[in-house]
Amino acid sequence: MDRAVNDNKPSSDSIDQMRKGTTTLAILKLLLDTGEPMHGYLMIQELEARSRGIFAFNEGLIYPRLHQMEHDGLLRSRWEGEPGTRRRKVYVVTEKGRRQLEAEMEQWETFRRGMRLLLGLEGAA
Repeated sequence: MDRAVNDNKPSSDSIDQMRKGTTTLAILKLLLDTGEPMHGYLMIQELEARSRGIFAFNEGLIYPRLHQMEHDGLLRSRWEGEPGTRRRKVYVVTEKGRRQLEAEMEQWETFRRGMRLLLGLEGAA
């Protein structure tokens, strides 16, 4: 039987699947909230801290997503650090990324409200 059914606690696999579908949204929101360029490892730390440890992010998820977001024009990157020292690739949100975040936040709110209605947690307005 499914562990989520057995303990009334979602399995880490089911939480992981939900998180993967919202990684782009989380990265865009984090970068815009901080207003500073960030490198991947710092993003991982900040995203985990924001979720208070509920979501775990790893390099195998974040770095491919960052590269795809850059390819899609949602992020722009540059290298920081002096040549010959440890350099880090940092990312900032583009205007296209800002528009994408706005659209995804609207979709998220619609989904959230729909689920609350579906589950009887919110009255119809």
